Amino acid sequence: MSSNIELRNINGKQLIYVEGDPFLILSFQLDCDSCYDAGTIDRMMKNAVKMGCTGISLLLYWRLIEPEEGKYDMTILKSMLDSAAAYGLKIVLVWFGSYKNACMHYAPDWVIRDRTRFARVIKEDGSIAPFVACPNGKELLEKDIAAVSQVFLFLKSEDTQNTVILFQVNNETGIIGNTDRCHCKVCENLFIEGGYREKYPDNAAEAFMAESILSYQEAIAKKAKEIYDIPCYMNCWLAQHSPDSIPGYTYPCGGPVYRVLDIYRDKKKYVDFVSPDIYTPGYRDFMRIAEEYCFEGNPLYVAEHALGKSSRAYKNVYYAFGEFGALGFDPWAIDCAYPDMMESPLCDCFHERWSDEAYDMLESFVPIRDCMIPVAENMGTVRLQYWVQEEGETSVTLLFEDVAVKVDYCKPEFGASRGIVIRMDDKEFIVLGCKSTFCFLDRNGEKLRLKDSWRGTYKKRKFIRERRNTISWNDDAFTVMLKECGVTLNILDE
Repeated sequence: MSSNIELRNINGKQLIYVEGDPFLILSFQLDCDSCYDAGTIDRMMKNAVKMGCTGISLLLYWRLIEPEEGKYDMTILKSMLDSAAAYGLKIVLVWFGSYKNACMHYAPDWVIRDRTRFARVIKEDGSIAPFVACPNGKELLEKDIAAVSQVFLFLKSEDTQNTVILFQVNNETGIIGNTDRCHCKVCENLFIEGGYREKYPDNAAEAFMAESILSYQEAIAKKAKEIYDIPCYMNCWLAQHSPDSIPGYTYPCGGPVYRVLDIYRDKKKYVDFVSPDIYTPGYRDFMRIAEEYCFEGNPLYVAEHALGKSSRAYKNVYYAFGEFGALGFDPWAIDCAYPDMMESPLCDCFHERWSDEAYDMLESFVPIRDCMIPVAENMGTVRLQYWVQEEGETSVTLLFEDVAVKVDYCKPEFGASRGIVIRMDDKEFIVLGCKSTFCFLDRNGEKLRLKDSWRGTYKKRKFIRERRNTISWNDDAFTVMLKECGVTLNILDE
């Protein structure tokens, strides 16, 4: 069955469209064990809305919806739909099924206990990896498909407001546990018969596991889409560009990491795209990883991103949309900092206290949220440019043929300036962001007068004026202050 949610190509990029309009995912995930309780989910949604989110990534545990084999309970999913609809949020539904961080800890107990029916990875020495599923085990795949099918039948029946717009097919798939592939009889035969050593002499084991893992997730996505067709994706625990980054030992072998992205690119069909979980968020690492996962047929979706004082999430969101035309940015997690888990989370789930970084994220998310469709429809074109203040920088000049926009940054002690400029027509410019002042220049560097400048928000494609901007008169020209985060519409004088 078709839904009103689809991936479309626009300006050489793929974006999610909901009921005919492009939708950018500005979201946070919840901590791994925060989605058992409807009250916690509701509190985090309430705070996510205040931080400028358009969506929320919620974890759906197989063990919770099928505690007994064949008996399904969708109570938690119903509460997710109800709360999200009440707050006006869309949901990215993350399936914790046979794989979560390459392990099966969120599968039902009746699956985990039965190692005979539900095959586990066998290491080369014959020992078993007790919590790592063999991706070529048919019985486990059948049960995983059956559970996801029930989820999608429920969505088809109950999600009348198109609340769930994206589905993650298991989480950080692959195998881990000091082995680079499964050596069970089934896998041994497939490995030999497939000629993997000959086809992939440099990484035969990882290529074999990649094809096996992808086949498993493709089967789930295929059945899900037959029931209710929404986009499906896979995320991944990244391999590092380092000789001590070893498949199956330091990261899950078989997931969509850079070493096997060609396999995923060429063979995926029902899995719409693959996405990185970025926990090395320095400028160079972020740009390299984003570029690796932004290729033809694969839009950039930052499925997870570090949070904490040094995470740069509030900056990297502008690189994601401005440079790469991302369809979404989804840090982990609103209620838990990572990788330093002892830092204060964005929002304390017990007392709902915010960290300083929560306000940084608000200042980044809100302007994009309030100008979502113009941003989405102009990403990937010369009409849209962006800026992000890095250490030592004080200003930037963005060139638009006959007009330039000069942006002056705030002092570093006040934070980092960041934003986006969109040229809507010859005289009309959207400038959104925070902690900046800006003016317009002609080709000779002379300041251009503004006819008008307003703060406001976009309701779809219509700008709703809220108040005139604070404007400084300087040498017969106007400079606009964008101190607080927001969206401005600026019209040049004739």
